[in-house]
Amino acid sequence: MSTGFTTRVLGALAATAVAGLLLSGCSADGGAEKAQLTLAETKSPAQLLRNEAATRVPETVIDEVLKSQDFSSACQTEETDPKGLLRQWDSTVRLGINAANGARTKEILDELANSFVEQEWELGNFGGSSILELTSPDSPSVMHLSMVKADEETGEGGVIQITSSGPCVNTDGTDSDEVRILEERG
Repeated sequence: MSTGFTTRVLGALAATAVAGLLLSGCSADGGAEKAQLTLAETKSPAQLLRNEAATRVPETVIDEVLKSQDFSSACQTEETDPKGLLRQWDSTVRLGINAANGARTKEILDELANSFVEQEWELGNFGGSSILELTSPDSPSVMHLSMVKADEETGEGGVIQITSSGPCVNTDGTDSDEVRILEERG
């Protein structure tokens, strides 16, 4: 993979984060409780954390960015919260690992997780042993790291997924102006 490609990919991710910052503005009360935050105020921190994690994966092991996605999701089931009023911001990127490093996909994932542990993030498992969860008392966002193993013979098909999620906040629901604007649905 060329350095130019990586620069363009990271530039696109940064542009997404900057757009989120412009949309979200700044909170007048920096000490506000999470429940008082808006979805817009949680979007940028989630995106920036995802982008920071993506830049920690060495560009020499990345074949391509398979998908980058930003969206809000309901925090509770439809049965508990039928209007989807309690929502969180999710920022995800899927990185295809090149065949030369495919056999090392788990090692690369562990190195990524450990780079945050070295900065005093807490490492745990989410939903079983296949998804790593990173949390920090200094961050309102939580990060989940997972992988798809590469083909043992060819080394192809290895994928690392990074998902950063903001805290759950009250909204006016999935079709509210705030959510539609943040998700760029008009």
